[in-house]
Amino acid sequence: MLSFKTINKARFSVTTLLFAALIGAISIAIVWKQQPPPPPDPKLAELSLRVKSMETSLAQANMALDIEQKTISEMNSTLLSLQAESLEQQLALRFYQKVMAPEYTANGVHIEKVILTQGISDRHIRFEVLIAQLEKRKRYIKGNLALEVFGSFDGKPQVLNISEMVKSAKDLKVSFRFFQHVKSDFELPEGFMPERLKVIIKMPRQRGQKAANVTQEYPWNELIKLPMQPILPGAS
Repeated sequence: MLSFKTINKARFSVTTLLFAALIGAISIAIVWKQQPPPPPDPKLAELSLRVKSMETSLAQANMALDIEQKTISEMNSTLLSLQAESLEQQLALRFYQKVMAPEYTANGVHIEKVILTQGISDRHIRFEVLIAQLEKRKRYIKGNLALEVFGSFDGKPQVLNISEMVKSAKDLKVSFRFFQHVKSDFELPEGFMPERLKVIIKMPRQRGQKAANVTQEYPWNELIKLPMQPILPGAS
């Protein structure tokens, strides 16, 4: 058996070792604390700057998007308001034309819109006429569309009858209840200078329809639309 003296010596040795280890750890900690911090990593600093820059750009983009959304919303509201105002003005104009200018409306029929467009050449003209029905009717409106171009040839007044210049007379037939889009094309004679266009809707008498004409005249230069030209040279 181990003697009490031997056990005490062993305990003293272990305690001494533990105390020495503790003193060594404390000394290492003190020395480590007194050492200057390691220099910053340049790659880490660069990444930090990039993150901050991206955060700033994202904040600016979110702000710009918010402003753009508000602007679009305001523009939509303004557009709806203008459309409502335009519709109200059109209705008022139709009422005025019907009451004060009956030649613009007959049998509830009104010439809504006229468009002229240059075709493959300066003399080639495409036309579109939108005819609308302002009154509720059970029967179809029937008739013919006539167009006359007033202008000059060699300095002398001249009138062209477009009805004789279209490819088919069927293009000018009118038959509708609510609206009809009439369109065709013709060729102006060489040397003829157009000045104004006269549009006539001729409605003969028939069952449920009185004989009547609707006539409107338009300055040629206000109607004609030039074809779009290519932006880049050689573009088609």
